[in-house]
Amino acid sequence: MIRALAIALLSAACAAGCGGSKEGGGSGDDGKSSSSGGDRGLPPGAEPCAVRDVQGTIPGVTISIESSRCVYWRGEPAEFIYTITTDASVPPIEIAASDGCGHCVVPSADPRSFVTYQITGLSTAGDPQQYCLCDTGCCAPDDAATVQVDATAATHTISWSGRQWSGPSDTDNPEDEFFAPGTYDVEVTFDGQEQGSVTAKLPIEIVR
Repeated sequence: MIRALAIALLSAACAAGCGGSKEGGGSGDDGKSSSSGGDRGLPPGAEPCAVRDVQGTIPGVTISIESSRCVYWRGEPAEFIYTITTDASVPPIEIAASDGCGHCVVPSADPRSFVTYQITGLSTAGDPQQYCLCDTGCCAPDDAATVQVDATAATHTISWSGRQWSGPSDTDNPEDEFFAPGTYDVEVTFDGQEQGSVTAKLPIEIVR
């Protein structure tokens, strides 16, 4: 009976304390850990944010970007939703043929096929940071075409890991270190070629 009581006491003590050192054990500052700051709650100033109905040089196209908040702990993932709104005044978009590598997205009536996005800026230390699909490898050359986009409102969610990246290229490049603390822009561009473009920027902040 004494032995059973001792085992019970040891089990209770271990349930309260054994193995606790594993939690958060990878919270180093080398940019390779996955510390999300979740145990710290929301950072100061974390409120819903948006830019809406940004216009540019091409008629009939506006861009809005929104997020549940625009202040994040370093290493914390985030989501940003953009909406491309087009109407009947958007002119036909002329696509020029290319000789070398073409775009890896074929332009279509879906206005999102003309959209690129990036998260970019300088850290508080002055170091450039960037996340984008800039390098998607070498795709087939573009064919000349004329495309009329639909009159619609099309949305897309940018799911960001909080890391730097320039795209997979042809070699399946991995993502790099986490963005350092600083102020950045979530930048969404509708590129209508010679017919004009629209760029919307949503400022965000990364804190330690």
